[in-house]
Amino acid sequence: MITFSDGSFFDTPKSLADCARQEQEQFKANQSLRYGDYIRLRLDFLKTKENSAFNREYLAVYLPKIAVFAGSFNPFHKGHYNVLQKAERIFDKVIIAFGKNPEKDNRHHKVPNSIKTRQIENYEGLLTDFISSLGHDVTVIRGLRNSTDFDYEQNQYRYIQELMPEIKIVNIFCDKEFEHISSSGIRTLEKFNKHKNYLLD
Repeated sequence: MITFSDGSFFDTPKSLADCARQEQEQFKANQSLRYGDYIRLRLDFLKTKENSAFNREYLAVYLPKIAVFAGSFNPFHKGHYNVLQKAERIFDKVIIAFGKNPEKDNRHHKVPNSIKTRQIENYEGLLTDFISSLGHDVTVIRGLRNSTDFDYEQNQYRYIQELMPEIKIVNIFCDKEFEHISSSGIRTLEKFNKHKNYLLD
């Protein structure tokens, strides 16, 4: 059970603008929670506080921009993190979704500590089914390293669009220093214990 630490904020009445900023900060501070759970827990907390009417009204209409960064991530490496950081400058929240790809090896790397404050999900099957299961609007983030990735993603987009015509997808190129990094390359280097520079803590 989460305990919100901003109870003293409600000791005195605040302006609507201050309350809106407070709710945005709290949403950012609790990224690991699923959106529906966060709203329920936050509203339960606010109901116990005087001077929280503006905050509750704000949450009733607040529609954060939420993205899903999905992949097999075997492992989740510095190139993925570079794309994640760029996505987090655009969106209020980015869900990291580890998908099980039947054509790839099972993931055996642990989730890096540096991303554990985000909402992390595991799913099997189609990405479109996973998105539907979330119960709220999201945009899909696809990380690109080069033109080869772009051609692949463009082809995948056609399939995804046929399954979910209303889907929103944003492609984000990683910085040049990361464009050579791939999970398969890391797994090859791992056999010679030369892979650690590409991994996150």
